[in-house]
Amino acid sequence: MYLHRLIRIAPVLSMAILVYTKLMPVVAGGPLFSGGYSGTAACESDWYWTLLFVQNYATSNICISHSWYLAVDMQLYIISPLLLIALYKWGKKAAAGIVVLVLLLSSCLFATMMINKYSMLLKNSTGDGSANKKLYFATHRHAAPWLIGFLFGYFLHLNRGKKFQLSRIAVWSGWVLSLAMIFTSIFALYPAAQWSAPPLSTLEESLYYTLTRVGWPLALCWVVFACMQGHGGLANSFLSSPLWQPLSRLSYSVYIWHMFLVEVNTKNSRTNTYFSDYSMMLKFWSDFGFTVLMAYFFYLIIEAPLAGFDSLLRPKGTSRAKAPVPSLETRELEDPKETNT
Repeated sequence: MYLHRLIRIAPVLSMAILVYTKLMPVVAGGPLFSGGYSGTAACESDWYWTLLFVQNYATSNICISHSWYLAVDMQLYIISPLLLIALYKWGKKAAAGIVVLVLLLSSCLFATMMINKYSMLLKNSTGDGSANKKLYFATHRHAAPWLIGFLFGYFLHLNRGKKFQLSRIAVWSGWVLSLAMIFTSIFALYPAAQWSAPPLSTLEESLYYTLTRVGWPLALCWVVFACMQGHGGLANSFLSSPLWQPLSRLSYSVYIWHMFLVEVNTKNSRTNTYFSDYSMMLKFWSDFGFTVLMAYFFYLIIEAPLAGFDSLLRPKGTSRAKAPVPSLETRELEDPKETNT
């Protein structure tokens, strides 16, 4: 299980470290590029923390800054068998213990913000990155929503094949609450984030940051549940479209390479630019389009060949046509990233 994960994740990340630090000076220039790639110094000194997937705790200067999420994801993946074993041995008692753990982690996050008076708004940033490191990069800060999804997977496993009889009121209430939590999580801080807006109190920010870590995964759980039960409507048609399948294959590479294209396109500027909604839309589609092309290239030369190699390492003996349909837990053990996609 762990070997499959490393084959899936590590080679592309290793190539990214080389490309970001060695190739970017070749394809980018201009006055904004005088200092080179923004993470060059961190990659030269601390690259090994990134390949060990502990960079979010081990160093303040992360090589490939957005790779902190890979560390979080890998660390939670490593401990996932322990939780699965607990659920297998103790069932609902273990599930209740995980619920308590979610509440404790959420309380810890709230207390940390209140005691240290941390703010996640850019305009309130102190510049030392302490709030980001303690509130955003740390794995235990992201464990609560991950555990909620973990418990939801266990719920689906216990009720696989079961059809729930939901009234129209229950379905509409679920969708209204779900959408309310999603849009609140995204837009609630927008007014306070304006530079001219008065600052929020520490209590308000702490409540927002703590509750969205619970509300967001619960909302997504409802979307999945409603679609599985035949109450998804247009959402189910949209999310189940086969058009997403090519992008799902490229999603990891797009995640890895998008900052490369963003920085190259930004630092190649040699004149002042006029800011407008239209210019930002053009910038978005140019960044996104070239990122997908770059992701496709590296998928062909790295991910696809290694996927074939990985298939050779899997046990033989059961034909693919006669193999039983894997349970949700089994598929999550094989690769939760693919299951989520």
